[in-house]
Amino acid sequence: MDGPQITAWTIRLALLGLMASIVLRMVRPWLTTNVGVQRMLWTVACVLFLAHIVAGMHYYHDWSNAQAYADTAQQTYDKLGVRFGGGIYVNHFMAVLWVADVLWWWMAPQSYAARSPRWEQWIVGFFLFIAFNGLVVFKDGPLRVSGLIGFAVLGLVWLTVTFLPTPRAELAESSDL
Repeated sequence: MDGPQITAWTIRLALLGLMASIVLRMVRPWLTTNVGVQRMLWTVACVLFLAHIVAGMHYYHDWSNAQAYADTAQQTYDKLGVRFGGGIYVNHFMAVLWVADVLWWWMAPQSYAARSPRWEQWIVGFFLFIAFNGLVVFKDGPLRVSGLIGFAVLGLVWLTVTFLPTPRAELAESSDL
């Protein structure tokens, strides 16, 4: 596998892991999924995202943040008509945030489970915003179609779990951390 394929497949697999993990988080009260499986999926997706950044910096930008900024600015200009390279910093912020979230979940699972629902909504919303831009706004062809399908599935799952009756409390509390 060459550099561009490594870069492409690490992000594709990271996004699949992200989406699958978010679906599991949404349906968890209705299923008795093991939290350890969810945590492992979240962790693997994060590692794949980091591998994507490393591959991109290595194969496309010669480890130059200035070059990554310029390439991002050009891509943004090509798609949106605005020359802005700051998206590279948003990507790096997502990486730092995701690593911090993974470490929190592994190092203090009880604290992680008791975190504010607002944190969960904010982090998942931010990650989905980045994923939507990466898959739908900045891609064409089959990748864009795949992104639209993925987001449609997420939307359907969200609608389904939002309008289903809440499961009994003892089911939601039955799994371990």
